[in-house]
Formats: sequence, C-alpha cells, structure tokens
Amino acid sequence: MTNNIMTKSLLGLAMALGLFASCYDDKGNYDYISEDDAAGVVLGALEGTTVRANEVLNIVPQMKGGEGDGFSYLWYTLSSGTYNVRRDTLSQERELNVPVNLKAGKYTLYYQVTNRSNGVFRSVEAPLTVTATDITSGWYVMKEIEGGTDFDYYSLDGNKAVSSFITTSLGMEPLKGSPVGMAFLDGSYNHEEEGADGKTTKETGLSAFHILTTHDFVTLNGSDFSLLKNLHQEFYEAPSSFNFSHLFIDSSLRAQGLNTDYCFLINNGKVHTMGSEIGKWGYQGAGDYELYPTLVLGYFSEFAYDMKNQMIVTCSTDGTIENANTLFGSAFTDFKDKDMKVSALVPHTGGFSAEFYIVAKSGEDGKYYVADITTFPPYIYEATYYEYASDSPLNQAKILASPQTASVIYFAIDDKLYMHKVMTGEDSVVKTFAQGENISFIQNITGTDKAGESFNDIVVITNTSAGYNIYQMPMIGSAGELKTDVAPAYHGEGKASYLMFRQE
Repeated sequence: MTNNIMTKSLLGLAMALGLFASCYDDKGNYDYISEDDAAGVVLGALEGTTVRANEVLNIVPQMKGGEGDGFSYLWYTLSSGTYNVRRDTLSQERELNVPVNLKAGKYTLYYQVTNRSNGVFRSVEAPLTVTATDITSGWYVMKEIEGGTDFDYYSLDGNKAVSSFITTSLGMEPLKGSPVGMAFLDGSYNHEEEGADGKTTKETGLSAFHILTTHDFVTLNGSDFSLLKNLHQEFYEAPSSFNFSHLFIDSSLRAQGLNTDYCFLINNGKVHTMGSEIGKWGYQGAGDYELYPTLVLGYFSEFAYDMKNQMIVTCSTDGTIENANTLFGSAFTDFKDKDMKVSALVPHTGGFSAEFYIVAKSGEDGKYYVADITTFPPYIYEATYYEYASDSPLNQAKILASPQTASVIYFAIDDKLYMHKVMTGEDSVVKTFAQGENISFIQNITGTDKAGESFNDIVVITNTSAGYNIYQMPMIGSAGELKTDVAPAYHGEGKASYLMFRQE
C-alpha cells in the first residue's frame, strides 16, 4: 500500500510539472509587459551629494512617467555604519526639499516611486555625506511662540538668519514653558546611547548645545544639532517636578588649557550638577535651602544666595551646598543678622576674584542697600553696603544687569532703561523706548564683531505687539555711560526674553 501511494504521488508530481511547463511555454495565451512598464516610471541615476546638517536639501529627480495620484514617493537614508544601522525617512514628496536633520556622517540616499495600482516600484540610490552645521558663531535668541519656546539665529557675519530653528529646521515641537537659558559645551560632553541591538555605545568629547525652559530641557549635538537627550533622559533620576530657573556653565579650567566644563542647573530652588565625564545631571544637592536663580562664577565654587536661610552659599561641582565663610574661616552671617529681604543678586565679575551685588532691604532698620560683595573663592573677602533711597525705581526692577567695567547696575521698568550708581545711589534714565516697547533682557556682552573689532556692549531686548528688537549699546568711558542712539541690530517675530552670544 505504501508503494501505491508513492507511485501516485510521483505520477501527480510529473503531471504537475508537465502542466507547469506547458503553461510557461504557451506565451500566446497571456499579455507580458516589462517591469518598467508595470511600474509606469523610469528613474535616472542620482548623483552623490554633500550637505551641511540642517540645511535644506533640494533634489529634482530625473524620471520618465510616475506622475499623478496613481504614484507614491519615498526619500529615505540608511546610515553607513557597521553598528546600529538606522533608516530615516526624509520626505514623501515627488521632489526632495527638506532640512537634513541627520548627524554628521556618511549615508546612502534612496528614492523610491511606487505604482499604487499594482505595488510595483522603482528605486535609485546615491551616497550622501552630512557635514557639521553652519549654525555657529552669532546670536541665539530664545522666544515664546504659540505652543511654547523656540529660538532664532543670526550669524556673526550677517549672511544667515534662521527663524524658529527648533520647529522649522529640526522639525521638533516647541519646548514647553518659557525661555530660561542656553549654553554650549565645546568638546567636553560625553553621551551614551543604546542601539537597536541592545549594545551601548559611548561618544566622548562631543560639543553639546543645552536649551532650557521653565518646564523643558533638550541637549543637541553641537556639531550637527541632532538630538542627544530630551527632558527625561537628562537626569540619572528625573525630579518629581520641573520648574527650571537657571543654567550655568563654569569653564574656568579652559583658561589653563584643559578641555573641561562644569555645569549647574537650578530646579525648584535646588541645584543639580554635571561634570564633563558624566553626560547626565546628578541628584539635587542635599539640604533645606532655596536658591535665588542666579549663580556667580567663583572658580569651581560658585556663589549663590539661599533665600530660605538668608545666607550666601557656595555650590561645589558635586552639588554640595555650604554656607560661605569669610577669609578668616568664620561663617559669613551678615545677611542672616540683618534679616535682609533680598530682591536681586547681580553678578559683576567672575573668576579668581568674583564680585557681585545684592539688592536688599534690611529687616533691622528698614533701609535699602546695595551690598558689594568681593570674594577670594571659596571665601567672602569683603562686603560693603551702600544705602539708597526707599523710593528708588530700583525697588521695582525685575530685570537687572551689571557690567564688568563700571560700578553700576542697569535695570528696566517697562519701556525705560535705568542706571543705578552703586556708590552714590543715584538713578538716571539711560533710554526711553517707544511706548509699548517693553524691556525683557539686559546683559553686558563682549566679543569680536564681523569686522574683527572688539566690542563691549550692553545688549537689550525689547518686545512690542509686532515682535522683538535687539539693541547693542556700546559702553563709553568708565562710568557706565552708553551710546544709546542706535537702531535695532535684529528684529524678529515672537516674544523674546533671552539671548546668547556664541563665538568660536
């Protein structure tokens, strides 16, 4: 019986093969078309391309046919690395015209056209090289837009401007919350990432770009602006709530030729730190304290003010918070003793001899003072108190800044820019802007302009119903005088309140 079944099976197989051969040879009974005809499109070759990260890549494909609603299009890349090969879709349009949001490196670019009626497709490929972004030296302006925070960029040479970079160039959603700060780390950032294969790769010596708002935080690769970390990836253990108020970078060791930065972050009044070998923010500094949202560079022992305990404190690179001591080893208790109500901490100079002002009202005599604090880090060297009038407009100020070259404090109330002379207590209006043009930012910024000339300016941001303006007012003389008859250097849409100047 077994032989019978085997014989029938072999016979059936032979008949099936014969039938298949007969059908295959009988071409006269069927219509045969080429795959190109079935696809309805013939593609020409793609040329290899090199593009800067975040630049718009425009390619008009060479093709015959393939037009209309009956076709779909796909542009994508595959990374050329051996590990963690990644596919990124660039566009689903017939022509490619998009910013290239890829890390610097080598890729293969693919273009595929599919006939929707039968699923037949044609594709071509070519090498694609992505180089570092040309968003480098210049002005970075954080602003509020619908849905959150973005930033505009203006190149130092004046040849490039990008509006709403996060949304238009990176294709990301605006960051949640209002602007707080930005910082670049130049070649001292380390980053770990787990690939699809479960392996962890570590990149060292990266440049990193931190962008911080009141409720959000991202870190981008400073070379190509690819995303390194989002909010919840920033911390070893994310805080239970986010209310960021300050971002601070100590790059003191660079003056000694070391490629090292230490970073400080204030969230809900508590400090977090990040060293160059970590790449993530550590746990909040222990203790019962609440920091005023400004740190003063004190050469690896930053100075701050503890509003809860009314003490000047030092913040070390490991996040330790300690009461500041005098040069002679005793605790500096002036503010505690006077029960001062501090309204502002204003950095004046930083480094080996950090100096800052504290604007306060004494709880003992009810008088108003600007305390001039000089240091020998990590110690308080001297505190000199200058009384000023109780009806001074300085008491209404929320936006303050001090230059390094004059003993004055600039401050803003609505559309007026004031100058307060610390030693005399004298207030004067430096400039009144147009009605409805209110000041949101003041900072003393130094650098080299596009012509190679050094500048020392007070930079002011104002906002109107039509957008923001940025003014660069050169300092003249040594008493804080400014050249104020200047036109806006930059203008943009949105409500701006923070500016960073970056010079490579």
